[in-house]
Amino acid sequence: MNEFFTFLGMGIEHILQFPEGYDHLLFILALSAIYTFSDWKRVFMLVTAFTVGHSVTLLLTVSDISPIPSAVIEWLIPLTIIIVCILNFVTKMEENNNQNVEKINSSTMVRRYSIALLFGLIHGLGFANYLRQMLPESLFLPLLGFNIGLEVAQILVVLVGLLLGFVFIKYFDFTKNRWKVVLSAIVFIFALHLFVMQTLALF
Repeated sequence: MNEFFTFLGMGIEHILQFPEGYDHLLFILALSAIYTFSDWKRVFMLVTAFTVGHSVTLLLTVSDISPIPSAVIEWLIPLTIIIVCILNFVTKMEENNNQNVEKINSSTMVRRYSIALLFGLIHGLGFANYLRQMLPESLFLPLLGFNIGLEVAQILVVLVGLLLGFVFIKYFDFTKNRWKVVLSAIVFIFALHLFVMQTLALF
């Protein structure tokens, strides 16, 4: 059981410790950037979809089933963040140009659940590169602990993002739409920098 708690702590640290979890932290912020506290159920489901995705590839990779080179994985991760930020901007434009907000919200959620799951698969490969050398022979409890730790840290990041949004909207005269755009733009800039650095390292 000690292994479980050790790897749970490692999962939390991997997201929250700079710079190791920097890219995954940015992804979670990008994924939740268009939501506020009133959308907490949707955000929780998105984070859970992301966790399911990275749990699958984490298990496959630490079992030596994934053939993708680590350099390619590190290049793909900031690309996933950039794509989510662009989709945030697209969603904002769709809301501005279409009166059927309920239909937009429904299609947006389906799209974002799919993206969270798909991109979770990619991020799981990155988690596995970090974890591979530390795992004992018995995988179940360490992997379970690590994944729960990741989920806990991801929820903490989301809560901080939602709290910042609440503060800026309530006390700094930001509209919800303005906050969504500003947060997405900030994350986009950092992700673009990461992408350029990983591209230079890869090629």
